[in-house]
Amino acid sequence: MSQTSSTTVGVSEPSGDKGRALLEKVWEAFKAADAWPSVDHIDTLLFREGVHLEEALAELSSDLVHGVNWNMPVSVNTGQTFELTFAGAFNCSNSEPETHMYLRLVDLATEIECGIRAPFTARTLDAETLPDLLGRNSLPEDPRVIYRAVLLAGVEPAFGGSSTNIADYSWSLNFDRRIRAFVGVADTALAYWTTRQGLLAPIPPDPVFAAPPQLRLSRTPPFAVSIPLHHEVAAVAAERFENGQHADAVMRAFQAVEHRVQTLSGLPEVGARLMGLALGSATPMLVVTQAVGPSLPSEREGFRDLFKGAMTGLRNPRAHGPHYADDPEEAQEMLAFASLLMRRLDHAEDELNTQAAQAAGTP
Repeated sequence: MSQTSSTTVGVSEPSGDKGRALLEKVWEAFKAADAWPSVDHIDTLLFREGVHLEEALAELSSDLVHGVNWNMPVSVNTGQTFELTFAGAFNCSNSEPETHMYLRLVDLATEIECGIRAPFTARTLDAETLPDLLGRNSLPEDPRVIYRAVLLAGVEPAFGGSSTNIADYSWSLNFDRRIRAFVGVADTALAYWTTRQGLLAPIPPDPVFAAPPQLRLSRTPPFAVSIPLHHEVAAVAAERFENGQHADAVMRAFQAVEHRVQTLSGLPEVGARLMGLALGSATPMLVVTQAVGPSLPSEREGFRDLFKGAMTGLRNPRAHGPHYADDPEEAQEMLAFASLLMRRLDHAEDELNTQAAQAAGTP
């Protein structure tokens, strides 16, 4: 039975059944092999049940799945694995033994850091010393439960790295001073997750001190604009942005731009190469320009580079990690940029429809 209930409000969840199905498949495979499964394996399992990987990923966020290349389904790296975060595992059926054990490891690490476990001063936990620390009778009978909890810890910011050996289920888990943030909050999943998310929040900027009156320069009040986002950007980004998932909202917006270029052009490429092929010649496959005359080549080249830069400078860092939180205001500016690119793709689609109508001999 899944652990999700009214008591878990605040722990990140999938936005739909397909995303939840992906998490369940990953967790089932993880428990069966005591290792994170490959993306290709999960893709195959989902496909056999009529679920496309990209549709399932669209209902997840980086709060639930760690390290995945969100640029699916064009290219699946067979060596890439699905790794669930604590919230990703918590949303799965039959995950309570591992998630409970993980919270015990967090609590134990904070006790060591605070000196409550005085004889153990090293910032390391391992399979050999754990029974003495927690008591053998209090540990799960199956050592694989602890082993899987350690694998889960390997993708969580509470810990600083791990090493594991599946041959004998030995392991070690390191932590540093960041574990102090979790003192007293590992008793419930919600308390842990709230602290964990706060640890990943952006550091506030240094305060700006006002200059003395005699040094102040007159300045125009800030000019703010309010525009509706393109509907395809809003569809993938609005809910995530409102939930505080600003980086994820930006990533999804530019993934939507990329997917639309793929759809309109019919090209199987991705990223900057896709944009160069679709937009980069004197007779581009997609016409996103509006200028005529001498300005046309300049605008065509400029928009080609804008689309390419959106992939390399904005989408890729958020898709491939390390993950970080975007400033809300800057995220809005990036969403507005994605909206501009989408509106230019509206123009390209209109051009394609016009060409198709002319080729069919319709007025």
